[in-house]
Amino acid sequence: MATSKADKDLIATAKGRYELAEEAERHIRREAIIDLEFAAGQQWDPNDLNQRNAMGMGNRRPCLTFNKLTGPINQVANQARMNKPDLEVLPADLSGDVDTAEVIEGMIRQIEYASKADQVYETSLDQSTKGGFGYFKVTTRYCGNKTFNQELRIERVVNQFAILIDPYAKKADKSDMKWAFELEWIPRDEYKDQFGDTEVSKMNFFDGVTNPAPNWITKEGVLIANYWYVDIEVKTLVGIRWPDGAETSQYLEDLPEQMPPGVTFATDENGDRREREDEIRHVKMCRINGVEILDEIEWKGQWIPILATLGEEMYIENTRYLFSLIRFARDPQRLYNFYRSSEAETVMLGTKAPWVGVKGAFRDPRWATANVIPWSYLEYEPLDIAGNPVPPPQRNLAEPPIQALSIGASQASDDIKATTNVYDASLGSTSNETSGIAIQRRQGQMELSNFHFVDNLNRAILQCGAILVDLIPKIYDTAREVRILGADMTEKIVKVNQRYRDEQNIERCYDLQNGQYDVRLKIGPTFKNQQEKTESQLLELARVYPPLMQIAGDVVFDNLNFNGADKIAERLRRSMPPGLADDGADKKPAEVLAQQNQQQSQMIDQLSAALSKANDDIRGKRIEAESNERIEIMKIESSDRQAALDSDTRIQIERMKIAAADSSITAQENIAWMKAEMAALQIQVARMATGAAAESSIPPPVGPPMPPPGSEGPGMLAGAPAGPVPQGMA
Repeated sequence: MATSKADKDLIATAKGRYELAEEAERHIRREAIIDLEFAAGQQWDPNDLNQRNAMGMGNRRPCLTFNKLTGPINQVANQARMNKPDLEVLPADLSGDVDTAEVIEGMIRQIEYASKADQVYETSLDQSTKGGFGYFKVTTRYCGNKTFNQELRIERVVNQFAILIDPYAKKADKSDMKWAFELEWIPRDEYKDQFGDTEVSKMNFFDGVTNPAPNWITKEGVLIANYWYVDIEVKTLVGIRWPDGAETSQYLEDLPEQMPPGVTFATDENGDRREREDEIRHVKMCRINGVEILDEIEWKGQWIPILATLGEEMYIENTRYLFSLIRFARDPQRLYNFYRSSEAETVMLGTKAPWVGVKGAFRDPRWATANVIPWSYLEYEPLDIAGNPVPPPQRNLAEPPIQALSIGASQASDDIKATTNVYDASLGSTSNETSGIAIQRRQGQMELSNFHFVDNLNRAILQCGAILVDLIPKIYDTAREVRILGADMTEKIVKVNQRYRDEQNIERCYDLQNGQYDVRLKIGPTFKNQQEKTESQLLELARVYPPLMQIAGDVVFDNLNFNGADKIAERLRRSMPPGLADDGADKKPAEVLAQQNQQQSQMIDQLSAALSKANDDIRGKRIEAESNERIEIMKIESSDRQAALDSDTRIQIERMKIAAADSSITAQENIAWMKAEMAALQIQVARMATGAAAESSIPPPVGPPMPPPGSEGPGMLAGAPAGPVPQGMA
């Protein structure tokens, strides 16, 4: 009950901050409600809806709704489901331990699993895409009955309008918020049962005119708020120099009045004491009803455990705006509904074209239902009210503008795609792209254009991981057994904050209070998708290289996900040679570890050798194939050359035959010519012998004797010396 001045000041501050946050987010929440109504199918303006329904039950104009916004919303949500983020814990200083970081990471994974965190994250993302903002929170609970141990959980906020946060928080994940509200409206009877005789009940503020908080307390019930706020404590941090020369830092308020001997304050380069003001965050929560404090706790973490998943955030002249995925698709969606409703209305009116005739011609009552009942015949009065003959009634027919309305509806549909950045190819419809790569690129464009919604969720999850890393040493602060989950979701029980020996007789100590740890986000395919990829790769490798099953068949079946795969792997492991299987279960841990390392090394060597042999076989087969190809080419070329050579040889032989025939003719001609020449020489010799006997007394002329004129025979050169006559030719 709020009796002290401090409590009254706290309540006054909380009520002032509540009004400030409500005013700052009034326009955001008003637009968010409209967005959610559109996502739920309530897409007609109330005034238009009333006008269309004002004509009576039988003559209402169509108000059809074709909700085309569910596709883009589901597309973004399913994108986040396919690429679930995973939190990774790393040591942040030298006091941190890698194994302890792995244990903390496994604890976070167990907290997410026990909390059904995937549903929590999907709910907040769905709220941000539909309304512009969503929330989830981190809470604690007792591990069970008869225990004081607590554990952490992640919970979803079903109604995002039940959260109000500090409008002056500037960080993208809103981790710098200094206050926030969790609101819950409790009916009057339930309030009395839950909280008993509080000041609200005793003073009967429900019905009294002296209600001090009319916005919080009404006749129907009470507004209860979990008011979170950060109390900043300022301390002076000083440097301490110890006798051994080491320097540490401590708060001045925590030091004794008299320093121990040899311990002095550290100084800077100017000789001044090294000190600074340090701010320590204390997070507190009190439950209030606008009049009194119902409950109050001090949170063990340094951040308010409320996580914000926001849409597109924008500031215009210090005014904050949040936009959902469908904010700018509301008008095209409304126009699309109008066009399609007009089409339906036009088609309906096409069968209700009015009959036109003179007054008095429609005395038959069947004319009143001629537009809805196909009467076989209708009778009309041939005379009007003046008694003059009249023609039969006729319909006032006109061509309805169906095509124009269809074009308008198609344009409105394209506007919805343009404002949501989700096109037909992303929704699975047939488009101009024919190749899978082109379709994937179109889908990738959609993912990039709307990725800021998923990225804002990842920021909230990362801040949630930081809150969990900060809280785990403070909540799990006793020696206990905890369950952790690996990346493959395998369970394991470990002991924390104590020394123990595991099943391999190795001494372990996971001290959660020692060291600083940091967290980062890993985004990618889920473990199931990675496992399926590993299975396909191993099966493909076993198909290409069958000896792999003899070398590492147990490893292959260990990675296959079907019932009995582990039993097959164990049988293969027992049937393997001693150097490959693990048969040293009763050996010492060091020997077992050494043998495992040796076996792994041998397996790696064997796999490397097998891979090298497979590469050599592939290379040899490739060389053999290339050699066979070259041999075939050489055979073809040799055959072509042989054919060409045979042709050239035949031509040369023919030419030689012709040359030989020509030579034979020439030789015969030469023989005949030589015979004629010899005959001429014989005649000349005979003449020379006869002339020498008659002219023996005449001195011989100087120089070679000249043949008598006309004595040159064929083949003889004129004036050439006769020379000696060869023997046998005289």
